[in-house]
Amino acid sequence: MKKGNNFILFLFMFLLPGSIYSSSFDWNLERDENGIKVYLKELWAEDIKAFRGVVTINASVDSLLAVITDIDACTDWVQHCKNPLMLERINFSECYHYLIHNLPFPVVDRDFILYTKISRDPASGAVTVDSVSRPDYCLQQQISDCQFIKQSSLVRVRHSHGSYLLEPVKKGITKFTWTQHTNPGGNLPAWLVNQMIREVPYLTLQSLRKKVTEKKYQKARLILDSEGSIIGNQ
Repeated sequence: MKKGNNFILFLFMFLLPGSIYSSSFDWNLERDENGIKVYLKELWAEDIKAFRGVVTINASVDSLLAVITDIDACTDWVQHCKNPLMLERINFSECYHYLIHNLPFPVVDRDFILYTKISRDPASGAVTVDSVSRPDYCLQQQISDCQFIKQSSLVRVRHSHGSYLLEPVKKGITKFTWTQHTNPGGNLPAWLVNQMIREVPYLTLQSLRKKVTEKKYQKARLILDSEGSIIGNQ
């Protein structure tokens, strides 16, 4: 492998979701309101900061995961989300999906193709939902939605990764932590992006807390295999 490729591989490994947690820079509390805490963090070699939103919600892990896996519901609780599409469901825990990040005029909207994987710790019952951008997924795909996506004039986000961590506190109560770093690309100045991300986790978690109260999510139950891994819900 050439030296240049080695360097690119190093950067890719550094920018995986886990690196948000392991970076040496500290999280700084930016907002603490209505039970929601928002933190920002500087990352090595990045002008755009990572964010973390933390809230304790009166809902089970099962109910919250039911909201997250309901791709069409994205528009109801994820700030700026529109036109979500399921591209490929590999199994319950893995999928490729698409969404548009609706930005205020005159900024051009961004779109994402994301690979998402769900994992569960059998000992604690905590669930992690990791998502990473896969901007070139549609290049070799013939599905109809990919034909539409290939013709998009929006700015495709090439570098985005994050995770939802759902930790059961006690029966019917979950600590929800959203950690995210996204470089929207294009000509947006870093100071503007860093200003915008102060609002996104707060408003999103506020909406999630309301969305999960819907009856269909409250009734959701995870289906586990013999090893405690998630294989579906009902």
